Amino acid sequence: MKFANRMVVTALGLAFCGPIATANAETLKIYWNAGHAYPAYQEVIKKFEADHPGWTVEWGRFQWPDLRTKLVADLSVGNAPDLVAEPGGWVPEFALQGKIRPLNDFISQDGKSMGYPDDWQDFSVARNTIDGQYYGVQLHLTCATLVYNVDMLKAAGFDAPPKNWEEFRKAAIAVSKAGRFGFAPNQVAGYYTPWIYQNGGKFYDPATKKVAFDSPQSAEALQFVADLIHKDKAAPLPVAGADYEGPQKLFTAGRAAMILTGPWDVSPIKMGNPNLKWDVAPSLTEKAQATMSGGVSLFIPKDAKHPAEAWDLLKRFVALDTEIAASVPNGMTMPRKSWAADPKVKSDPVLGKFSQCLSYAVDSQADISLTGKNATVQDLFKAAVQDILYNDKPAQAVLSDYAAKANAELQKNK
Repeated sequence: MKFANRMVVTALGLAFCGPIATANAETLKIYWNAGHAYPAYQEVIKKFEADHPGWTVEWGRFQWPDLRTKLVADLSVGNAPDLVAEPGGWVPEFALQGKIRPLNDFISQDGKSMGYPDDWQDFSVARNTIDGQYYGVQLHLTCATLVYNVDMLKAAGFDAPPKNWEEFRKAAIAVSKAGRFGFAPNQVAGYYTPWIYQNGGKFYDPATKKVAFDSPQSAEALQFVADLIHKDKAAPLPVAGADYEGPQKLFTAGRAAMILTGPWDVSPIKMGNPNLKWDVAPSLTEKAQATMSGGVSLFIPKDAKHPAEAWDLLKRFVALDTEIAASVPNGMTMPRKSWAADPKVKSDPVLGKFSQCLSYAVDSQADISLTGKNATVQDLFKAAVQDILYNDKPAQAVLSDYAAKANAELQKNK
């Protein structure tokens, strides 16, 4: 779906004028993505603290890689947080390791009043459920699609956004000149799965229980992007590191005409350049129209010290009024059916366009997460993508090499 190695941890109980801590004070510790620290969620935390005198919410806000590193370390030493936001794929992974608390008892008690699971999009429930046990609740449900600079494309002779790869390539080349690029690719490996699915490929094949990112379709997809960088000179090398904001920053500065992104970048674009004329386009179609689905789920670790209070806070975060308050100003799409039907959402031009992409979005981690080896495979795919992009190596050879390593890992401990 911000990879400069940085970390911000904020104790919101100190920031808000909440209740004064007492000798019996308790701290509820949550781990969150720094880019999703919306004012609506700050208000939720403020209200929680007011309703729980003596309690303070310690809101740890991290970039996703830093969050994962800290979470894994804390879980290993019995220092679990009470509530965790995750970017997709972590719920089944950690659940299979026995590190997440099933939520069935809470949902049995409160599900009807909060509308869960009936008011959530079905696949957002399925991705957090294993063998009838609910291990997480979807907070955001997103997809990435093409976002483009209207004026830059028009100046290059394009009155409409591209619809397929060839149109995309032509537009990217036409726009590019000194200090400006037609497309700004992301260094995060997950952003390359839409190209794979658009070309008829897939990431993992549950029938053979092997990765499929080394197929000819997948190799052709990654080679297409690599050629935009190295042959066409229509895209810059992504900035190496842990920051997925790079393309958004180039786009906001008017130095890139097109990026692949999702609702998470709407607010930064609007705030960064209010005068920028930009729009959201349907995802590209090659052999198929496809993109990646994403979103954030919330879960309670098995060793959380305050699971009941964590559940109370979780319910507040996913409440319909909170979803609307968080989504409309920030352009974030949400999983509740009643959210999609809300007049404020339906009338929003940006939210409406992103929501239309959900129908052909693909969760590339859904099946492989059930193997318990998702993190290992993702690391190998990331290394392959970096080898192709930064070292300009042939995509097919690189992907075949790393796929063999991934499949060997999948065969272990069977």
